Amino acid sequence: MITNAFDDIRPYHDDEIPDAIARISQWELIPQILRFIYPKEKTEDTMARLRNVKTIKELQTTFMYDAICRVVKTTSSGFSCSGYDYIKRDRPYLFISNHRDITLDAFLLQMVFISRQRETSHIVFGNNLMETPLMRDLYLSNKLVQMERGGNPRAFYRSLQHLSQYLHHLIVDQRQSVWIAQKNGRSKDGIDTTAPAIIKMLTLGSDNAPAKTLADFHIVPLAISYEWDPCDLMKTNELYQRAHGEYHKVEGEDTNSVTTGIIGPKGQIHLSIGKPLTASELVVDDGKDLADHVASVLDRRIQKIYRLMPTNYLAYDLLNGTNQHRQHYTSDVKNKFFQRMAQLPEGEPQKIFLQMYANPVISAQSK
Repeated sequence: MITNAFDDIRPYHDDEIPDAIARISQWELIPQILRFIYPKEKTEDTMARLRNVKTIKELQTTFMYDAICRVVKTTSSGFSCSGYDYIKRDRPYLFISNHRDITLDAFLLQMVFISRQRETSHIVFGNNLMETPLMRDLYLSNKLVQMERGGNPRAFYRSLQHLSQYLHHLIVDQRQSVWIAQKNGRSKDGIDTTAPAIIKMLTLGSDNAPAKTLADFHIVPLAISYEWDPCDLMKTNELYQRAHGEYHKVEGEDTNSVTTGIIGPKGQIHLSIGKPLTASELVVDDGKDLADHVASVLDRRIQKIYRLMPTNYLAYDLLNGTNQHRQHYTSDVKNKFFQRMAQLPEGEPQKIFLQMYANPVISAQSK
């Protein structure tokens, strides 16, 4: 396969990293970011180290890893991971994850991999996040694969087929793992569902039968949960506006969501790694659609391993006027929850806020 066939969507290669680092180093906020990551070191020393980075692995195992660890330390009350033993070190996987935060969902998995001396995965991101040349350099230096958003139906189909071929090339030919969200965009209502279109996209990149193509990906479900969603107020506002007309993104909104998700308080964070899908789970009865079937399997698997948080239980009780889950949350959590919800107008916006946090409990009860 011609390797330059994917130059339009692939991340940077190692020989492109020095130039990208040189551009990143010139960004006026880099000294401030480095002081956040390394508060006890001189900025000129960390700047010198950054400018000397030559490879993706060097960048990820130092600055990226240190940055994510620092974010976890300063914005959460703790991070935990379960299910790591389900995956083999020498096998590539396609990790299909629920999606709550634009960047952290995928990068927390990379933090886990680096801490265990495992190769990091590629990450599929919408190209709408490449809002500035700097963001492009940062993302493409960290193994991000671009996914087209929008366009006319014929061109969009071709772009999905192109992406599918590249994912097949990465996982089957190059034996490198990939992370992808279960649907386009974050879950804003707290309901984690897999888009059948994502599954269909995955089958477009091979001449094999669709079930065989999916089996070759070694699909692993992931579930990330945050006690507090730093973007919950923004998500509530968007859901409210969509319920009462159209919602129009403003310029820089994605970048603002990225920043808020990184620096905002999160409470507890848990990443659950599920067992790889089996061959029997990719078998469908006659007349059933494979993509719909696999999406349903992933929904059940992700809901099963999703770790419910105190805020989820509290919101469910408040929404339903019960106290059946009171053993799962404290008065301190309750006070913080009311203070945050009070920033929204009473009535429908606050109900949307409650539903956002309560829906994971409802999903767990229906599995």
